[in-house]
Amino acid sequence: MAASKTAEYVALYRALETTEHRRAPLFHDPFARRFLSRGLVVALRASQLPAVRPLLERYADARAPGARTSAIARTAFLDDVVRDAIRGGARQLVLLGAGFDCRGHRLAELANTVVFEVDRADTQARKRALVPATGRDVRYVAVDFERDELGAALVSAGWNAAERSVILWEGVTNYLTEGAVRSVLTWIGRTCAAGSTLAFTYIHAGVLRGDFDGGDRIRGNVARLGEPWTFGIDPAELAAFVGSCGLALRGDIGADDYRKRYLGAISPGYGFYRIAVTEVR
Repeated sequence: MAASKTAEYVALYRALETTEHRRAPLFHDPFARRFLSRGLVVALRASQLPAVRPLLERYADARAPGARTSAIARTAFLDDVVRDAIRGGARQLVLLGAGFDCRGHRLAELANTVVFEVDRADTQARKRALVPATGRDVRYVAVDFERDELGAALVSAGWNAAERSVILWEGVTNYLTEGAVRSVLTWIGRTCAAGSTLAFTYIHAGVLRGDFDGGDRIRGNVARLGEPWTFGIDPAELAAFVGSCGLALRGDIGADDYRKRYLGAISPGYGFYRIAVTEVR
């Protein structure tokens, strides 16, 4: 199976932010460029020309309004969630649907933390071929969320349920069924040590109904890439949804708010993309 195109575009946005020269970058991801196709590598190189970068950004934003700024700001937000959890005593990081996420290799705070990357075997094979050894304890756990038992796979890789974990599930739930999402959240709520943190992204259910300006265009884009959105949550129902899975809602933030926090402005589009931060009770 080919690697996710949406994951590749997120890698491009992270590579662009890493090479940002007009302000201090929000993060540094030296691995992101390794996942880009030849054409996107050429675009990244061209972006280093002062006259080209604004044109490239406008083109990307016209094709997928808000996607670039949302991906950049949400990466910075989730980096901070991980740092806070590690400072709070978490000893394990679990990246569900890790894709091309290289936090286990790039965040200094994780130098002594065991990192478990959970994803499809084909995605992991490509990633392991492209990311050089960094000396970190990063363990790859092959799982299909629709078919495989997450807990058994993690335990076999050395994950310890008795130790507090920080778990990220970024850019995945909107591609699954409600049953698959609920199953994973319930496993976390029932199995992980009390005080463990789970942060996951989700889309407002209204975008699937056509309630958001620009939402239909984004949905059409991902459908044409063969990665249609299939599941969303109404934010008003989020606390009850995660509560039924044994999790306490600690925060819920939308793209407009996290972009304003990290970029100082709200850009058009992607207002329906959100991040939930929860805790195992």
